[in-house]
Amino acid sequence: MEKEIYWANLCVLNRKEAEMMEEASSDWKNNHDESYRMVYLGDTEETGIHDRLEKDLSRGKAEFSLLVSSRFDLFCSQKYLYGIREDLEPAGNLLPVRDLVRSSGVMDPDGFFQVLAILPHFILYNRDCLGGQSPPLSLETLLKPSWAGKVYIGNTDLPSGQSVLFAVWYLFGDEGLCKAVQNWRQKSAPSAVRFGLTRDEIPVGILPGIFCSAVPGEKLVRVVPAEGAPVLPSYGAVRKGDQAEDTMEFFKKSAGSQSFQKFYRDMGRAVVSDPLVPLPDTVCEETSCFFPPWEWILKQDMDYFFQMIKEVPEV
Repeated sequence: MEKEIYWANLCVLNRKEAEMMEEASSDWKNNHDESYRMVYLGDTEETGIHDRLEKDLSRGKAEFSLLVSSRFDLFCSQKYLYGIREDLEPAGNLLPVRDLVRSSGVMDPDGFFQVLAILPHFILYNRDCLGGQSPPLSLETLLKPSWAGKVYIGNTDLPSGQSVLFAVWYLFGDEGLCKAVQNWRQKSAPSAVRFGLTRDEIPVGILPGIFCSAVPGEKLVRVVPAEGAPVLPSYGAVRKGDQAEDTMEFFKKSAGSQSFQKFYRDMGRAVVSDPLVPLPDTVCEETSCFFPPWEWILKQDMDYFFQMIKEVPEV
């Protein structure tokens, strides 16, 4: 019996992720009576994961056996998985979770979603392009008029840029979100922001750790925002059914395995859940990281948020 895995995870790593999951699925099929078919629903696919889930739910139920994604709104919005919790297995305690991940606030309080990793975001500024301004040390500082047009994030269609603006919305309300939308700029991807910084084209970016390494001459400076580093979480969810127990086991041996966790740490500078996997060089156990509280998230109009962030000017 073939079961489906909906996959739309960390886009910067998607090619290697696909290879690893296909290998895990093949190994599982060789040792069990059932198999798993990967359904890729990321940003480069013809059908996105939001569209697929909406189609499923319009017919009465989700069709996946396992879903893994960094599209955080899928998990903490009544419109998607949070609204069909009765159809999900409680998977939130399937794997051990390190203290730094727990303290960031990403843990599902109802225990349905297993967090796999978080991507902290930092302020990265070019000391040669500040134009006499003091180095920015907080997200609040970057909302001031003096920084208008000088702060860049990744594309707001992608989870990285979305998570930064989501944090701003939580910290500073509708007014703060409006300031960010009006004054900041979006480039095609976080990699494009990094490239602009190294070429002295732009002064400030807000980027995940993978794009925040130092360069010769140390003209780029990474700062943990005074409010803490906003994080992008990656979660897994398991649908109820006769084979749910097997799916949980497959989840542990594939996306939840230590080999996957080490891959996310090494290639994505992610803080992974497994406490036995060392932290990336961009953080330490004392690094302040945060995700908006779930009790706040569940009261928000997510459609309003996603409509608003489309208005960030493109460069």
